[in-house]
Amino acid sequence: MRTGLWYSTGLLASIAAGAGCAAAADLAVKARPPAPVYLSDWAGFYIGINGGYGWGHTSFTGGLTEEPRGGLFGGHAGYNWQYGQVVAGVEVDFDGADIKATAPALIGANRIRGTVETKFDELATARARLGYLVLPNLLAYGTAGPGWGHSEVHATLFDGTTFSDTGATNFGWTAGAGLEYKIWPQFTVRAEYLHYDFAKENNATSRIDAVRGGLSYKF
Repeated sequence: MRTGLWYSTGLLASIAAGAGCAAAADLAVKARPPAPVYLSDWAGFYIGINGGYGWGHTSFTGGLTEEPRGGLFGGHAGYNWQYGQVVAGVEVDFDGADIKATAPALIGANRIRGTVETKFDELATARARLGYLVLPNLLAYGTAGPGWGHSEVHATLFDGTTFSDTGATNFGWTAGAGLEYKIWPQFTVRAEYLHYDFAKENNATSRIDAVRGGLSYKF
């Protein structure tokens, strides 16, 4: 009888101890902190190259319009700050360009037939960028700031005689958006769209749209 009592008591103690261990283990699992979310480090200075294609619209006083098109290639440099999944920064860039168009026109006071060629051979910007990390290695961003360009207008008479050659520095603003992807810890690739809107120069107002790809190195 006494042996059975001791046996029952031991069995109950074992069950209680097991239940206590299970509850403690369950509590330990629930108390475990969540794994940290890894975010790539985007902060710091970077430089890079970029190139692409541009198209635009130029309206001259008097009604003549042109649709210049062509390629561009250049470089950029900037600095980023990172706040969690938000990345903010500043960037400057310069492109040599061959965005041009030629249209027939009546030139001069005598309205002689000829052609007018408009060409943008330089584009540059100084922009702020603000983006969000859709993925640790993928940044979606918007950008805006002042824009500059250099344009040339060549008027040629029907017999090939040059009527006028003028050049001007164009000032305005730039805005756009893009995606940037980190392929290695220090290298990123990007695809972006930029719109340039310039004030009137050489009796003409111009705007240009450009799509560019780029490669950057972060220090």
